[in-house]
Amino acid sequence: MSGDLARPAAPDQPGQLARLLAAGSDGLPAETAAVRLLDLCGAWLARPDFITGFIRVGASPLSGRPLGIIRWQPAIRALRGGGLPSSVGEAAIPRIAASLAADVPVELGQAITGLNRVSLAAVTTAVRTAGGWPR
Repeated sequence: MSGDLARPAAPDQPGQLARLLAAGSDGLPAETAAVRLLDLCGAWLARPDFITGFIRVGASPLSGRPLGIIRWQPAIRALRGGGLPSSVGEAAIPRIAASLAADVPVELGQAITGLNRVSLAAVTTAVRTAGGWPR
């Protein structure tokens, strides 16, 4: 599927991109949780370097419905290598999201240190959602 998807231009509305990513993760609780976490915390879905480098959008090969996907492994490699400049707290969110969605290893204790209350609550909700307990 990813071969048929294109790199999006930076969207005028990050909410539009979040909806496409939600459509791409539909039915996959861990992926849904990861996308929601990125949407709720920080500006990752508004960053042109993240969007053009690691998000693909297009039509579903099965339904023709528009959707988006995140290329988690390359995004985290870029984050670790300095290709996506960010503070330690900012970097924690995509690292945790990638761990949920794509089994990318994360040191959770280190990643949650320094998160603000809103981000920590969003991480907690994401873990519950990925485990099948969204509420």
